[in-house]
Amino acid sequence: MFGFIDTYDYDFESITWTTDGANAGSVFYHQDEKFSITNVCGLLRVLDDNQVITKFLYYMLGQLTKRHVSEGMGNPKLMSNAMSRIRVPVPPLAEQARIVAILDKFDALVNDLSSGLPAEIAARRQQYAYYRDRLLSFAELRMES
Repeated sequence: MFGFIDTYDYDFESITWTTDGANAGSVFYHQDEKFSITNVCGLLRVLDDNQVITKFLYYMLGQLTKRHVSEGMGNPKLMSNAMSRIRVPVPPLAEQARIVAILDKFDALVNDLSSGLPAEIAARRQQYAYYRDRLLSFAELRMES
């Protein structure tokens, strides 16, 4: 398999991002997986999960990083020093957990065929039934003599 290696450097919940090139600022979430990164990736690890939920930070950074990518000299970059200056609003843990649960659900519907596709099929069936019933319901004509 092309690009496969059987070793890893990291084995903890974390966030990585692309630091250099066309995809600079792209953010990735890692949980329950072993992985390595290249020289064009950055790595973040939440050390105090009593303050911030890693996945909440991932979702926030997914929205914020693109604004901080430097376009200088034609090669986009989001280096560690720029990443460290990004300010992330941190609501209480309960609110972070609520936001993560909602975004995880949307993510599954959009990206996971095993949950998104059945949900989409169910929605289309419901829509079909609604329009079928509307199209095939006719007011009775009363014949007067």
